[in-house]
Amino acid sequence: MTARRLKVAIVGASMSGNSAEHNRFAVSAHLPVLKALPEHYEVVATCTTRIETATAAARHFQVPHAYDSVERMLDELPDLDVVCVSVRPAEQHPVVMAALRAGKHVYCEHPMGCTTGQAQEMHEVARQKNVRTVVGHEHHYEPGMLHLAELMRQGYIGKALTFNLVFFNSGLIIPPLRHWMMQSAMGGHPAWRTGHSLERVTSVIGDVSDICADMAVLSSQSSTPDNGASLCQDQVNNVSFLMRVGDNVMGSLQLSLTAWFGTGWDFQIYGTEGMLMLSARGGAESNHMKLYGARADRKLAMAKAGTPELLRGHPRQIPVPDRHRYVSGIAGGEINFLVAQVWYAFAAAINTGTECVPSFRDELKIHCVWEASEKSVRDRSWTKVDYSPLDSA
Repeated sequence: MTARRLKVAIVGASMSGNSAEHNRFAVSAHLPVLKALPEHYEVVATCTTRIETATAAARHFQVPHAYDSVERMLDELPDLDVVCVSVRPAEQHPVVMAALRAGKHVYCEHPMGCTTGQAQEMHEVARQKNVRTVVGHEHHYEPGMLHLAELMRQGYIGKALTFNLVFFNSGLIIPPLRHWMMQSAMGGHPAWRTGHSLERVTSVIGDVSDICADMAVLSSQSSTPDNGASLCQDQVNNVSFLMRVGDNVMGSLQLSLTAWFGTGWDFQIYGTEGMLMLSARGGAESNHMKLYGARADRKLAMAKAGTPELLRGHPRQIPVPDRHRYVSGIAGGEINFLVAQVWYAFAAAINTGTECVPSFRDELKIHCVWEASEKSVRDRSWTKVDYSPLDSA
């Protein structure tokens, strides 16, 4: 990869001045990660809606420019290569569109706008401008996930037959610091919190063809940890999908954000020749992610006497090769490591003129799945996913 450093501006880099945990994701993850990748990136500007917060972040991270206007930033810094859009979903569309129309490559956080129409427009303009895009599904670049996808391509489990993905977390029992996450209007699609899970499934198995969905607000009242005040939430916090994916692979996806002591991620795929499992049991984040697998020995299985239940095996942990770890020495925990993995891959895509995954097109597909899930809930039936929004793009 060429050594050309890419000039980056971070939109949404609001520094609160309080404890680090109150800072936005742009400040806690993107800025420190980019500063740790000086051979690939040069951060030249921060931008928020208030010049005070943008200036505070710029000073803290020694960034030369601070702005309270995206348009003015783009006008005054024509040499920008990349704009990172790390703002709330309801605010993403106008920022992304301004950056795209200025011909900039864009890193946008999930879910890339609130509606399928917004996602479609962003993808269309990115294609017209011939710029590279990536969406912040940082778990795509978890080394175990990359190795699982590689083993799937190599036929480790034979033909995939079925899968199950669960994510159990207590994140919406006690309100998150970002109270907007409890408001349905701020996220757009009711099931937008399933985006990371859907990206896992589709990136290794294939596109969702049909879906049967249910979703609900199972816990609508929460108490703030500081003064115990009651907060009402109308954002869907429990989702169940039955799906047909790829080459008629059947499976399920369940997400609960109201699960006390939730065990985090668990992704299992079964095929004609074995199984693979990526598990984060013991932690809601991916820092406990481990890869397991087992391949079938048909001759041994047929030689065993007894009932079919006795043929159950125990998957072994599969070591993850170092080639899936693109970066090292990243401070700030596992989530910052994964964000660094995305930024590394994005630089490679920009410098080689290739597509980065997951791109705006990939995220638009997920919006199409959400549209189908909402129709399924309304109709109480299986629904085919309509990917026609991709046709005009």
